[in-house]
Amino acid sequence: MFPANAIFNTRIDDVSRFPAHARSNDWVNLAGRDLPFHADWGVSENQADYGSYWGMPINIVDGTPATTDWPVVSYDFSTSGVSMERGYPDNSDCAVSDGNGGFNITRNCGAVPTNQRRFPFPVASRLLSEDGLCNDPNSCGDKHVLVVEKGACRLWESFFSYNLSGQWYTSLTAAWDLKSLALRPDTGASADAAGLPITPLLAKAAEASSGEIKHALRVNFRDAALAIETLWPGRFAAGGDNPGAIPFGALLRLKADFVIPDDWTTQAKALATAAKRYGLYVSDNGADFHVQGEPNAAWDLRTNAQMRAIKMSDMEFVDLGSITRDPRFSRDSMAASW
Repeated sequence: MFPANAIFNTRIDDVSRFPAHARSNDWVNLAGRDLPFHADWGVSENQADYGSYWGMPINIVDGTPATTDWPVVSYDFSTSGVSMERGYPDNSDCAVSDGNGGFNITRNCGAVPTNQRRFPFPVASRLLSEDGLCNDPNSCGDKHVLVVEKGACRLWESFFSYNLSGQWYTSLTAAWDLKSLALRPDTGASADAAGLPITPLLAKAAEASSGEIKHALRVNFRDAALAIETLWPGRFAAGGDNPGAIPFGALLRLKADFVIPDDWTTQAKALATAAKRYGLYVSDNGADFHVQGEPNAAWDLRTNAQMRAIKMSDMEFVDLGSITRDPRFSRDSMAASW
């Protein structure tokens, strides 16, 4: 996803060009050197089983009525009678009718009339969401809905999305043109706290099983280990302010001298190699050293166990200065080469 020269698709394992960040040891120590890599995805695809269904599933739609609804969404849960949650329309992207049967991505939903703010949720029979069929905004969790609109080549992601009595409510929606290098507006959140896309950075079973993952991954840390600061490509920061802690958007890499065991599964080898080659971007507040992926029955449970052998002490944060100090660099672009 995204052009080949996007930072998420760029190898960063040349330590002469991408050395360890000057604060790397401090940040690793702050997180905890003994923290194990936690594969934050499951093998259950049963959305009705809230206890065993975890991870972030990916919906593929084509924008037509066969696969896609384009309902009006509300960012104010107070009319639901279930929750008083209020979202962030001013920081959201909407799908707005183009007048010809299609929909455009429009920034700042707060400037769009409330009856014109739409989002391409999959039809009910196809819908996959984080937390599965759990549908109580007071207890079910973040409820991300991730949608790839093929043909249009667009990515739509929402945070805290619930269908209550036929009306969709959400806290925030974000969209990307997958052919573009444009990042979210600066200081703009997305469906995650760092303002980054989620879907391209998820661990996916088919990729891992193929033996090669050609993109970066995403990782979370507890709030106390994160600062209200960003490093490119991060766009936003959320949570408590912990000066000197890990910035959102910081890049974590498995050290070159970590020996990947020969007896690991193909999936585990691919994940560890991707952590060396492309790294993991600090994306959200959550559990420490939790790396997100999709729920999929094709995951080998041995993979999750083997990845726990990687500790934070085996990791280092990366200095991307060779990109960000280049005169052609733009903070508003994910371009890592020109």
